[in-house]
Amino acid sequence: MIADELAASAQALLAGGDAAGAIAACRQALAVDPDCLAAHVCMARAKLPGDDYLAWLARFHAALAPATYVEIGVDAGRTLSLARPPTLAIGVDPALSGSAPSFAAKTRTFAMESDAFFASPDAGALFKLAPVALAFVDGLHLFEQALRDFLHVERHAARGSVVLFHDCLPLDRATSARERRTGFWSGDVWKLLPILREHRPDLDAFVIPAYPTGLGVVTRLDPSSTRLDGARLEEITRSWVPREWSDAPGEAPALPLVENDGPAVLARIRGASASGG
Repeated sequence: MIADELAASAQALLAGGDAAGAIAACRQALAVDPDCLAAHVCMARAKLPGDDYLAWLARFHAALAPATYVEIGVDAGRTLSLARPPTLAIGVDPALSGSAPSFAAKTRTFAMESDAFFASPDAGALFKLAPVALAFVDGLHLFEQALRDFLHVERHAARGSVVLFHDCLPLDRATSARERRTGFWSGDVWKLLPILREHRPDLDAFVIPAYPTGLGVVTRLDPSSTRLDGARLEEITRSWVPREWSDAPGEAPALPLVENDGPAVLARIRGASASGG
């Protein structure tokens, strides 16, 4: 009960415009109950003002009007439903919800794991006709799967394609662990960005600080790249699995953050596409 009261106090502080005070109250609540969902949500809103990830996904669809959109991790279909005609939307999730919303765009769903989908004849046939122009990855919340999903998408994409990743900006150490111990959970997908920045400097990879846990963006793709194939990918995975996020100032890996600013991000993406030919 004390944690809930502290979380309610934090929400009141945030509503009054005191983000710093709200964050401090959230931390007090989490010290009492490390799984206080209201405190995690309030802290995320205090730390990440501005457009949330759903607003960003809608913005990308409107600005890019992708011919082909791929979503990995469909759940109930809320994000997949953001695609608009004439986009062909493709959703991949082994546990598709039986009650999906209505889809405005022509939509195909595949109830299978993403690795199996990209190895299937369906993927080859679909992307031979129209490469992936926009993708959103929100699957297992584990960095190694997100990395494999990126490599799969890149091989079926074009230079100017855009790949988006949910959960790339940790709220704290507890909620960014590989094993889920809290209701609010982003997993360790955040590792994807420093890995790509180190091993694929040819890409433009950055994070928009959008509620609730950031939105990763990767552009300047190279479908012919083999830099992360085979043994090298396995080595990188082994190296990064044991690493954890640190809440201590200066100890967490630096993430390539940009401002939560629609025109600036879209200009950067268009510039990357234009320079790639």
